[in-house]
Amino acid sequence: MKILEREIGSITFASNQTRTIQLPRNYAYRSLQLLLIADLTRSTTAGAGDAFNPKDAAPAQLIKNIMIRANGRDVIKNYDMETLHRLNEMRHHTRPYIYSQDWILGADAANKTLKVAAQIDFAMWDAIRPIDTLLNSAGLATLELIITWGTGMDTMSDDWQAATGAAVTVNSATLYVASVESVGVPAGTRFLVNKEYMLRSQVNASNNNHQIELPTGNLYRSIVLKTHTDGEQTDTMIPTPQLITLQAGTEVFKQRIGEFLQADNRLEKELQVPERPGSGAALNHELQELLLNGYYLLEFVKDGRLTEMLDTSQLSSLKIAIDVTKVGTNDFIDVYPCELIAPPVAAA
Repeated sequence: MKILEREIGSITFASNQTRTIQLPRNYAYRSLQLLLIADLTRSTTAGAGDAFNPKDAAPAQLIKNIMIRANGRDVIKNYDMETLHRLNEMRHHTRPYIYSQDWILGADAANKTLKVAAQIDFAMWDAIRPIDTLLNSAGLATLELIITWGTGMDTMSDDWQAATGAAVTVNSATLYVASVESVGVPAGTRFLVNKEYMLRSQVNASNNNHQIELPTGNLYRSIVLKTHTDGEQTDTMIPTPQLITLQAGTEVFKQRIGEFLQADNRLEKELQVPERPGSGAALNHELQELLLNGYYLLEFVKDGRLTEMLDTSQLSSLKIAIDVTKVGTNDFIDVYPCELIAPPVAAA
C-alpha cells in the first residue's frame, strides 16, 4: 500500500453551532490531522480575572465536540478537542503543537493569535501492525467529520468566567483538516474498527466505591480517566493512597493507586510535563518533572500485540470502581475508552 497525504478542507467558527465536512471515500484512513487557528480578545474588570488561568490546551475548547460518522448512523469517534490533544500526547510520546503563550492568566488581551493541533487516529498507535485498524472508506455510503463549536468563554476557567465584566470575543477561528490515507488496500481486506467515545460520571460526594459501568462485548485497547472540577483538571479527586479498580464481578484486571498509576504512565508513555496544564512556561524545569494532571491511563497492550487487549465478549459486566474525594462544586470523571470491534465473519 502507498501513502497519500492531502488537505481535506477547513471549517469556519460558528458559535455553539455544528458544521460538517464530507470526507472523501476512496481509500483507507490512517489518521486525520486537525489544526485550529484562532484570533481572540479577552476583557474583564481591571484586575478581577488576573489571578486565573485559561483551561488546559486553550483554545482547544472552541471545539467542544468532534465526531466521525459513517453511513449516517455509525459513530466511530466522539470526543472533545481538549482531551484529544492530551490523548495524542500519551499515544505518540510528545505533546502536539500548541501556541498559546499569549493567553496565560486572565488579564485583558486583544487580538491574540492562538494555535493548537490534534490528530484523530485510525491506525493503531504503539502496535506491531498499526494497519490492523485502518478505516477503509471505500464502500461507505457517507463519511462525515462533524464539528460542534463552543464559545470564546469556554477557553477560560469557571472562576474567571464568573468575574464581573468577563468576556472573550472570537474575532476569527478556522479548523484546518488534512488526512493520511493508504492507497491500494487489497480487495477483501477487513479491519478492526477503532472506536472512541466519552462516558461522563458526576461525583456528588466523597465515596470509597464510586462505580462507572462500561459496555461489554468488544475489545478494549485502553481506557483513560479524566478527573476535573469546575472545568479544570485535578489530581485531588483521587489522592494517594486512593485506588482505581477495573473489574468484572470478582475478577480484577487493574487495581492501582491513582498517583502511582500516573507516575507509571509518565515513564511508559515517555511523557514530559514541565508545567501544570493551563500554566505559563516552566520556570523550574531543572527541579521538577510533573504528572499529567487529571489523566489516568489503563493500558492493556504493553508490547504492541493487539492479542493482549481486554476481551469482554464473555463478560456479563465491566466496571471501574474509584475511591473518590469530593473537590469542588461540579466534579466529574470522564472515561475515554478505546474499543475495538471485530469485523463480521465473512460468509462461507
